[in-house]
Amino acid sequence: MRPPRRTRRQQVVAAIVASALGVPAVLGVATAIGLMVTPSVDDMPKRVDAILSAHGGTRVPLADVPDQLSEALIAIEDERFYAHRGIDTQGLIRAVLTDLYHHRALEGGSTLTQQLIKRLYLDNNDDGWRKPQDLLLALKLESRFDKHTILENYLNAVYYGHGAYGIGEAAAVYFHERPAQLDLARASMLAGLPQSPSFYDLYHNPCSARARQFNVLAQMAHDGYISQEAAARAYNESIGYPCK
Repeated sequence: MRPPRRTRRQQVVAAIVASALGVPAVLGVATAIGLMVTPSVDDMPKRVDAILSAHGGTRVPLADVPDQLSEALIAIEDERFYAHRGIDTQGLIRAVLTDLYHHRALEGGSTLTQQLIKRLYLDNNDDGWRKPQDLLLALKLESRFDKHTILENYLNAVYYGHGAYGIGEAAAVYFHERPAQLDLARASMLAGLPQSPSFYDLYHNPCSARARQFNVLAQMAHDGYISQEAAARAYNESIGYPCK
């Protein structure tokens, strides 16, 4: 006796289940192969030190960076930094949907880890078609180094404008202080600069920089790092770059 024929609905359900079971397996194999063929990231701290040496900077240990600066950076750039393993799937999915809607290559959704990878291993190339390599190297970096090490190297590797590479140079150039001396107002200003140092240029475009600082402080308050009152006080504090 022949088995009963499947209804169309059963066939669709079966196809969905097969896909659900098969896609993760395929992705797992592809990821494993990708991790093997991508370059090592063991030299990450040395690459950061090379950037600092080339521009006259010195490494600032994370212990010498005030918590409010780290919190400001995480709030505005990667609020789930301590929850993900290099790839923020929520942010990535949001970026994919946005980019598909606008018919462009994949952009956005980058974590601090991915930004550090782009800076050190991808020549700051923002070509969306290099995203798979970016993602794989971010996974590899997170498996090799802890979060505090990644955060410290990010703060020391990024460009803040006006020749300032790393947070040590940035604090000196803009405020003539060491990073440990930065208060919330100055820390929130510096945390917003790496996204676009030329657009948020404190000397030539202070109004844009102030708007960015406002967003940083608002996000810090939203994430619970500071109160609304503390955000308002920091924003209203005079730090030498008035918006005219």
